[in-house]
Amino acid sequence: MLRKNLALNKGAFNMQPSTITKLITLMFLPTCNAYAEDIKSVQLAVQLDSVMVIGENEVNIDETLAGSLDVITRDELEYEHVTDTLELYTKTPGVVLSRFNQGIINTDISIRGFAGDGSTPHAKLLVDGIPSNLHNGYNEMDYLFPTNIQSIQVFKGTSDPSTGLFATAGNYKVETRKDQGKQLQATIGSFNTRELQAYFGDKTDGLTQNYAMGYRAGNGYRDNTDIEKIALSGRWQYDFEKSSLALSTKYGKYNAFAAPGFLSKEEARRHPTSSADYARQDGGSKEFKHVSLHYDYFINDDMDFSLKAYSQGFERERNVRFSASQALVENRFDDQNMHGVIAKFDWRINPNWAIETGYDVEKQKVVEQRYRGTQTRRDFDFDFDTQGAFVQVENTPFSWFRWNAALRADRLDGDANRSFVVNDVATNRRIFDFGTMMQPKLNVFANVTDTQTIFANYGRSFQHPFGGDAFTTGSTNTRDVAINDGWELGLKSNWGKLNTRVSYWQQKAQDEFVLIDGTGQNVGETERKGVDASFDVVLSDQWTLWANVSKVYSEIIKSSSTSQAFSGNALRGIPDHTASLGLQYTHSDKLVARVHIDRQGAYYLNEANIGGKYGAYTLVNANMDYNTNWGKVSMQANNIFDKFYEYVFDQSVNSAVVDSIHSPGAGRNFTLSTTVDF
Repeated sequence: MLRKNLALNKGAFNMQPSTITKLITLMFLPTCNAYAEDIKSVQLAVQLDSVMVIGENEVNIDETLAGSLDVITRDELEYEHVTDTLELYTKTPGVVLSRFNQGIINTDISIRGFAGDGSTPHAKLLVDGIPSNLHNGYNEMDYLFPTNIQSIQVFKGTSDPSTGLFATAGNYKVETRKDQGKQLQATIGSFNTRELQAYFGDKTDGLTQNYAMGYRAGNGYRDNTDIEKIALSGRWQYDFEKSSLALSTKYGKYNAFAAPGFLSKEEARRHPTSSADYARQDGGSKEFKHVSLHYDYFINDDMDFSLKAYSQGFERERNVRFSASQALVENRFDDQNMHGVIAKFDWRINPNWAIETGYDVEKQKVVEQRYRGTQTRRDFDFDFDTQGAFVQVENTPFSWFRWNAALRADRLDGDANRSFVVNDVATNRRIFDFGTMMQPKLNVFANVTDTQTIFANYGRSFQHPFGGDAFTTGSTNTRDVAINDGWELGLKSNWGKLNTRVSYWQQKAQDEFVLIDGTGQNVGETERKGVDASFDVVLSDQWTLWANVSKVYSEIIKSSSTSQAFSGNALRGIPDHTASLGLQYTHSDKLVARVHIDRQGAYYLNEANIGGKYGAYTLVNANMDYNTNWGKVSMQANNIFDKFYEYVFDQSVNSAVVDSIHSPGAGRNFTLSTTVDF
């Protein structure tokens, strides 16, 4: 609805709220004498938004969302060199990385006190407006390389009406490059890493063409690691007088010729680079294919319509043996094909009122198979359909105050194409009747001084069963989705060269469930709450600094059954805090140096909170770019102090027993790159 270009320290918005409102708000404002004179002389006003940006490039953002909305721009992404594209999210506040390091099952991300190990899918990933989640909620971005990404946006909260399925706690939105330019980048690094990236963008008359490619191969920090990653994309857009039509294609291939597997706790600490003998056959491959049409019609200055249609496929095959107690290697195969349509209509009725409506539908065909020797542990073939619609009304009654309210409705449906087979036993199942999920949303902004904006939101979302758990052999009316209600209250401030944002949030769920190796378990009534804080400051013409911290509290309020004494315990796999800090030094137009510190707290492995806490780390990374008369030379150092860190998972389905498996993260490593812009 309201879209704009946003850059750091830009914009102005005048307002005249009541004196009482000002006095009440000032009770909660931080004092900052060092910047008092700057505020009086510069009088930079904060816009009616809650966005924080890491980077300097202008980006498009959705200013209807009040809450923790964070953006990383291309200048903070293109110098990164990662095996797993989701690792680019390390700088965003409150985003947790689960680094599995298991070949094609490599990394996932999580927000707002949800686990990132696939046990509780909770966030929607959109690439150029198209969903990029697998049926089970896993995020997939390995078909993109950093030089092809314009920006990454993270919204943490429940008040965005544009997404329904998987948007339990928020969403991630990625925009690929569509600018003009020609770039070639070559990289070598530790662990026999080789990487090549290229981008081409051109506009002639009304035709815009964009192409990108990426290739990466290497052996990894641990033994028995051999990966190869390929990505190709093309986009062609033609602009008419009042409309545009674009065709987008993407392809990705990820080969894990060998994967290191998991270790016991003792082996992970004694020999973190090792791979257990039982994991010698671990490996696999995944492939992604995508084609989409994007149509935008600008009816007049106040109305526009957009339509996206897409078809894409995710195929994965993996051989894995998790521990010595698993006697045979398990073959896992997934083939998922998705087709969908997304339509939106915006109408700026007058300067004070606006309305936005949207509709989306997606049809999935899912095949999921698992075999150990002659045993069929899982054989599913089913269709899963989802559709949702929303309407949002926005009002700006005063120049200093704006609100919007929305209502979204979602429905789920599906059919089994054959019997569901679990451990060689076949059953006929039908999908549960979940009814219609109604989700009210609210976003509010209020400027209380020339340089402070209070923001607040409320929203309802849902968590749905998937895979075999979405189907039943009995009554289809015996299970509901898990309803989540969340809210947030915060303050964004501008103190001259310093921008700050702080907020408190809370989210409650009924009948929440987790998946342990594909087996659904009802946890019960849960509560998550926390504090998010971010700032960025221009220290001088050469130095800039940014930082963020998120503190998370999770609790099982009421266990799902009397046999599970989990009430009062923390939820599994959720670090109690995350933090990032970045410092940049720029010397003329030749040299840019950066230091990035990434910290994560520890988490419990299970709802019983037994077996201790794991996963805490503090990693220090650095990067330096030097511009020459022919291009740019870059050096990157990761985990400079060679700190040990690991991903840990409890694979036991018995709440009284801990069966933890461990995957150490990469030690100190380096990359050297050269980039040429034509």
